[in-house]
Amino acid sequence: MSTSLSEKFRPKLHLTAKYGWINDPNGLICVDGVYHAFYQHDPNSIRHGPMHWGHASSRDLVNWIQHEVALFPDENGTCFSGCAVETEEGQIKLIYTSHRFDEAGRDFQQQSLVHADRSLSKFEKEPSNPVIKNSGLGCFRDPKVFWHGESGRWIMALAHGATVGQSIGFHSSVDLNNWTFESEFGNEDGRHGSGPWECPDLLPMVAPDGSKHWILVAGIGDEAYAPGSGTMYFIGQFDGKTFTNSNPRETELWLDYGRDYYAAQSFFGAHKDAPLALAWSNNWKYSQQTPMEEFSGLMSLPRHLRLVETPDGLRLGSFVPDAVSGAFPTIDLSSGQAQPPSGTYRLEKTVSLAPGSQVALSLFSADRPQFTFLRDENGRTRIRQVRDAYGDMNEFAHDYDIEAGDLGTFTLEVFVDNGLVELNLDKIIWTTNVYYPDTPGGAVALTGI
Repeated sequence: MSTSLSEKFRPKLHLTAKYGWINDPNGLICVDGVYHAFYQHDPNSIRHGPMHWGHASSRDLVNWIQHEVALFPDENGTCFSGCAVETEEGQIKLIYTSHRFDEAGRDFQQQSLVHADRSLSKFEKEPSNPVIKNSGLGCFRDPKVFWHGESGRWIMALAHGATVGQSIGFHSSVDLNNWTFESEFGNEDGRHGSGPWECPDLLPMVAPDGSKHWILVAGIGDEAYAPGSGTMYFIGQFDGKTFTNSNPRETELWLDYGRDYYAAQSFFGAHKDAPLALAWSNNWKYSQQTPMEEFSGLMSLPRHLRLVETPDGLRLGSFVPDAVSGAFPTIDLSSGQAQPPSGTYRLEKTVSLAPGSQVALSLFSADRPQFTFLRDENGRTRIRQVRDAYGDMNEFAHDYDIEAGDLGTFTLEVFVDNGLVELNLDKIIWTTNVYYPDTPGGAVALTGI
């Protein structure tokens, strides 16, 4: 068995590459009962390099089979992020961004099409690629395509921008080859920092009262809620041409409040009532400084998305599929302390906070808690989360608060997998963070209960 530092932190129940670099999940699709996850990948390095598409599949979202690299760079450039779809005739198509640099050394991005067989073992690039040429945008990438039944067309959401790129453009097509620009959203909505918007997704969902809404998800490359990268979403309406935000433009909604949840994408063709999403568990602030020797980067747990009514309005919550949750050994925290059997475990605990009180959670036998849950005198709850510096990773340490709303009693659920921590309150407020503890299976303590 390997005793390398990399393998010490390799998760048991999260998707990683056997070797090499991983970032954004790509081409997520369920075909004939098999979940396929492609991903941004450099098979020759543990640092970001010429992008290929790696490929893994699973029938249960727990056990993943690694396959040969699916897409390689070609004359149009490297293979940036994209998606997969299944047509009405049962054909499987991949759509991705071809990336290269122009004569002035600037990013030059266009959209390309790939034809795949149903086993997703054979891939043939469309001879007429790129199917959408770049008209001069500096940011023009990460296509997410879905069938819009009301208008009878394919819709593509794309990261757009003249320079950095902080909006989402929508394009339409009847054949996946010929595309028409429809509209652009986001120039004055949500969070705008120094980083680009990336990896959009657009999903129809139904609220608890039966009303229909469209959820637009966008990765924020820098200056998100937490320092660095983050995943924002909007609740609105989409008519096949234009997305309209249902909230005030300055409203910011976050799919996850942690440091390590980025580029979230949903699986095509699966769980339409509760879309299933996967994200990259890393942050561009330090992703190329991680202490790895064999692999770098990992995916979050898959999460079903659902709309939830809260005192603060309609929000997007999420929960881990039962089969995945059940694969984690559950530790008993009834006494306030527990010794996990390994570095992979789950805990669940009902927490009640009186105004002015707090509860702290310590993992990995740490000297101070990573998470403290505090309720102020007005009944508002916040999570203070702390992470210490590690090695030479610039900007890895953090100490900041998450506003959790009007929560007095809540269910705390935590998934831990050899350093990766995914924590939620009532399956609504999520925070995902990677740690590099001396003892991944160290003691757990919940104090103040």
